[in-house]
Amino acid sequence: MDIDLLAPDVFSGDRFLDQLAAVRARPGLTWHPEPDGPGFWVAARYDDVHTVLGDPATFSSREGIRLGGTDEAARLVADRMMVVSDPPRHGRIRRVVGAPFTPAALRLWHDRIVAGVTDLVDEVVEAGAGGPLGALPDEAAGPLVRDAVVRDAVGDLTQRLPNQVICAMMDLPRADWPLIGRLTTDGLDSPDPIDRLDANAEIFGYFADLIHQRRARPGDDLISALLAAGGDLTDDELILNCSGVLTGASETVRYAAAGALLVFAERPELWTALRASPELLPTTVEEILRWTSPGLHALRTVTRPVTVSGSDLLPGERVTAWLCSANRDPAVFPDPDTFRPDRTPNRHLAFGWGPHVCVGARVARLELTALLTALISRVRTIAPAGKPVRSTGNFIHGLTSLPVLLRPA
Repeated sequence: MDIDLLAPDVFSGDRFLDQLAAVRARPGLTWHPEPDGPGFWVAARYDDVHTVLGDPATFSSREGIRLGGTDEAARLVADRMMVVSDPPRHGRIRRVVGAPFTPAALRLWHDRIVAGVTDLVDEVVEAGAGGPLGALPDEAAGPLVRDAVVRDAVGDLTQRLPNQVICAMMDLPRADWPLIGRLTTDGLDSPDPIDRLDANAEIFGYFADLIHQRRARPGDDLISALLAAGGDLTDDELILNCSGVLTGASETVRYAAAGALLVFAERPELWTALRASPELLPTTVEEILRWTSPGLHALRTVTRPVTVSGSDLLPGERVTAWLCSANRDPAVFPDPDTFRPDRTPNRHLAFGWGPHVCVGARVARLELTALLTALISRVRTIAPAGKPVRSTGNFIHGLTSLPVLLRPA
């Protein structure tokens, strides 16, 4: 087989995109064997991904949503956690979990989110500005300037950005924010399944205590809003879905924002154009989401015989819908491998599709918009200051380190 969507080294760069492009060019779906598993189908074209994600009756989420997950873990949360459930139970959970993210509810959070993002950008841009710089790596271009600051865009900014926003929305103690950020990342991205289990167990325990506290003393926060909309959800189900909200809110925005900064560092003319024409912000945000596609795949299990693009799938077989590949499908996106800030229409699937489309999509868009708005008025240029490093996971993917040189406006 000339593709391997299980090998970590394939995801350390862009090779996975090349492999998925080859899959798109083949007729039907592609069967992918597993060394220690039954194998799975690969859906890489936009229309095929759209079909799989839009039909939960045929393609179930109850038996797991990602490659590398365990059957036992899926059984423990099936129909209790929104992302690992099917209708009608999924709809009942979603009405509760989605209550704090409706347009009306989000208006209550808007100013708080924007202020938090702006404060973070001020901290990152202003700290060290005007002071002496350490030696830049050889990759950095141009002379040193006294009014610039070197930052790891991921560690200093984009990793903290969504974690800070969701922790503030949940009204978590500020001293706990770094711990929550680390546990969220470990629970999703750690290559060791035991470490993932341990991190998630610690998060579950944290939210168990928090729900008990907020039930006794409700406040103006996301956890209290979930409790108020709780419906028939048990405490265990509320805990599981609080963890799901935390993960979804943190990882997608982190990687999308980092990918955007890499684009602007490598193509400075795009940053200059955006600063000159901020009206391009809405389409730029959508292109960032399409271009980065942090959620690479979603796994589903076939419930009944079905044919997709000429491929016959049987009950019990698994199919992976590759969102990142759908978002590079030339049948839908002209010149898909070029970042185009003015791209329209832009019907990307970065937030998924169908009943499982991300409930936090509006918050993610608001965070990215607030980040770029703050940077536009505070940063004149963004330049590479070292080699970017990518994660090696095949579920959530993006930059784990991005040294950049920021020159304040």
